[in-house]
Amino acid sequence: MSRPILLVTAPTGAGKTKLFQELDPSRFEILSFDSRQIYQELPIGTAAPTEEEQKRITHHLVGLISPSEEIHAGKYLEMAEISLQKVLSIGKIPVLSAGTGFYLNAFLFGMFPVPKIDPEVKKTVENLSMEERILRLQELDPKALVRIFKNDNYRYGRALEVNLMGVRWSELKADPKDGILQKYDLTIALGFYLNLERTELYRRINERAKQMIEMGMAEEAKKVAEKYGEDCPGLHSLGYNFALENIKGMSNLESFLGNLSQSHRNYAKRQIAWFRNQPFLAPVDPKAAYEQIQKI
Repeated sequence: MSRPILLVTAPTGAGKTKLFQELDPSRFEILSFDSRQIYQELPIGTAAPTEEEQKRITHHLVGLISPSEEIHAGKYLEMAEISLQKVLSIGKIPVLSAGTGFYLNAFLFGMFPVPKIDPEVKKTVENLSMEERILRLQELDPKALVRIFKNDNYRYGRALEVNLMGVRWSELKADPKDGILQKYDLTIALGFYLNLERTELYRRINERAKQMIEMGMAEEAKKVAEKYGEDCPGLHSLGYNFALENIKGMSNLESFLGNLSQSHRNYAKRQIAWFRNQPFLAPVDPKAAYEQIQKI
């Protein structure tokens, strides 16, 4: 008999962590598919669940690696599978919490067989602007641009790297046998994203940005930068560039708050666009989400 898993996704600031605090910890454990919360020493700017929240219900894949470490899909999914095995082994239901759609998709349905990227190719692509990456992709693999959300500079870069290695990124296909659904005989018993009115979502995002600043996000960024360097992978997380600008005196609190809020609102738009395009996710009113989970 196939075992159930739950997919609970939401744009940043929509209230996933609050919802998880209502769940029965004897039945559920959380697998966090957030490629930023996996970093240690950056809980404020990544809005990681607090120690108290993690004591209330177990969260996996939170605060595991140093800000100096690079995280990539293969490594992340390997860690996620170990966590999944732990949850299944004790008879609990895994709740996959996603903000990073690419990792979730690869975990469920298998990764694309991406070729190993030559360091020189990677360096070349890193030095290109987003506009230059788009132009090169238009020449090499125009179909790739149709499959990438607008302004997703990271994905433009990955697609271009693959093409420069002689493989069309748009033609890559995942092998479902590599995904956890087939590998562990799992069924998505419930999959949804928290669907808030846009004005309410933006209000929450603006309030969260304010709280991050008040809690010391700039000081957090300074401490990590002094320890690992400003260009460490952990500080590539959303908003830390604005925190570093502020701590250096290059911006005041007003512009810091404005830039931080805007970057999170833009990120939320991209997340929502991705959620809407996934056939295994349905929009759910946050008030009804808990009731649906209780029925599993």
